[in-house]
Amino acid sequence: KIAQNNCSELLRLDKIKDESSIYKEIKELFNLNTLPYLIETFDNSHMMGQATVGGMVAWNKEINNFDKSLYRHYNLDSLDEYSQMKELLSKRVDSFSKNSPPDLWVIDGGTTLLNLAFDITNSFGVNLDIIAISKQKVDAKSYRAKGNAKDGEIKSINLLPSDKRLQFIQRLRDEAHRFAITFHKKQKRKEDKEISLLQIQGIGEAKIKKLLLYFGEFEKIKTSNFDELKD
Repeated sequence: KIAQNNCSELLRLDKIKDESSIYKEIKELFNLNTLPYLIETFDNSHMMGQATVGGMVAWNKEINNFDKSLYRHYNLDSLDEYSQMKELLSKRVDSFSKNSPPDLWVIDGGTTLLNLAFDITNSFGVNLDIIAISKQKVDAKSYRAKGNAKDGEIKSINLLPSDKRLQFIQRLRDEAHRFAITFHKKQKRKEDKEISLLQIQGIGEAKIKKLLLYFGEFEKIKTSNFDELKD
């Protein structure tokens, strides 16, 4: 019984050690400026341009888990995925004064979106490490050191599916995707209901989509006068 208890305790301590070492291993692998205590991961979701949303999830080293109190979702206006990510990340940077920036951003996408994220943080003068995950390949760009104006360098790393560092980053990516999809479905149900109500009033779906592009939201359509809708 004592031997069994000792074995369980050793396994528990080994698990804690493995979970703690992942942060150091990621820092060393991607040559990050700081140990990633707080990590934010982003994704966006839409269906044929309808219910376009973005989601941000946060991983907190202090609790060694996702910190749902820090999760945020965003309604987006942009039409293409590049512009949607630009809008999403810009909204997050705008809120840094209220909610402090993390140590690391993880972007679901390749080098193009990584460069976009870097340009956004660079324009705001934020010290932040950024990596982007695309299948089994991870791109990384370390932000400039404080007081140094030169850009960081991109490096791409192909990791095996069994690599714990890749699995950890994939876990972050998958949670961001789940969170964005869940919010998208909720917003789409809401929009579908609004579309049905407008169709009852004799407005066709194609016309409704044009009105949405012009007015931006259903409430403005419903409060507009006939001449505004006719134009």
